[in-house]
Amino acid sequence: MSSKFEQEKSIIFLRYIYIFIFILAFSHNGEGVYVFDIVFLLLFIINNQIRYFILPRKVILIWSSIIIETVLAYKLYSLGGIFGEFIFVLPLLDIIYNLKKVYWIFYALFVTTLLYNQNLDKILGWIIVAVPLIIILDKVKSEEYRKIEAQDLYDKLREKDEELKKVNKELEAYVNTIEEITLLRERNRVSREIHDNVGHALATIIIQLGAIEKISDKDGKTASQMAKSLGQFAKESLERVRAAVRAMKPRELEEYEGVIAISEMIKNFEKLTAVKVRFRVSDNVWKLNSDQTMVIYRIIQEFLSNSVRHGKATEIRVFLNFLSDHLRVHLKDNGKGCSDVVPGVGLSSIKERVSVWGGTLEYFTEINKGFELIVTMDKGKLSLDEV
Repeated sequence: MSSKFEQEKSIIFLRYIYIFIFILAFSHNGEGVYVFDIVFLLLFIINNQIRYFILPRKVILIWSSIIIETVLAYKLYSLGGIFGEFIFVLPLLDIIYNLKKVYWIFYALFVTTLLYNQNLDKILGWIIVAVPLIIILDKVKSEEYRKIEAQDLYDKLREKDEELKKVNKELEAYVNTIEEITLLRERNRVSREIHDNVGHALATIIIQLGAIEKISDKDGKTASQMAKSLGQFAKESLERVRAAVRAMKPRELEEYEGVIAISEMIKNFEKLTAVKVRFRVSDNVWKLNSDQTMVIYRIIQEFLSNSVRHGKATEIRVFLNFLSDHLRVHLKDNGKGCSDVVPGVGLSSIKERVSVWGGTLEYFTEINKGFELIVTMDKGKLSLDEV
């Protein structure tokens, strides 16, 4: 917007320069100037100002004003002496700035034809004045068009961006709705499982206990047999309940729940810090108990925190490699690094956590090359500690 305003100021300044030069030349013409010439000059200036500042930018109105101005200019140009051709520049300037290229080419040729009957100096003067102006203003106009197109493109992109944000919010709302529906369905399924298995078992046990209570005084042997059968039924019911619980929590989830917890922590870290974290896990994953998961969780959490706080990293890579005999945790950031590592609270904390599981710790860093940390923990040691 400011660029267009500057261009408008330049055009207005240029317009007044040409008017001023022609008026000076006109006033030095002495006795050759008549009252009608002064009236024509005033009409010329008034028409020019009305066209630029008041008239709507419509082709028919602009052309009507330019035709009037050209007639007046033809009456006046001979009174401007060597600067007489300047008076034709003002209509040409507005044509270049407001109309298509074909129009100013036509107008320039038309003025050249008008001056054809005059001496060669007049035609050369017109060419000298008109050609540089045409070249400069055509470039200015082309540049303005490019900026307008760029602005239009920017506005369209911004509208698309707003639309995408709106769609994204709708998708998030849809996903949340689906999650709620899925949760409700799962709750209904669990309630049915409880009702069918636990409820039925408890009802049967209550009935059997009532029967045992009634016959225990009369027939102890039968009551004993019934109690024994009831105990077996209770065990079988407990197994069915356990089977139902296992069905609700798949084996795959049990194996991956440690990795899932770490993944969720990394996602939350990304949201809070806007730092990109690339998290990868090897194909073979063994089950980690809660203590093991917590150790790895805290190591990665500490590294992420240090990478942002001390290393000013913008990207971090985390790789959990579950090998046949050991677990390898590879952490690397693109932070500023350092030439000499002085273990602080964070690094000491990681080292202490690793040593609990008999693991090893290695780190590498250089200035402007980030920080790299490799933690290795033996699978046998992990399994032993789990036992």
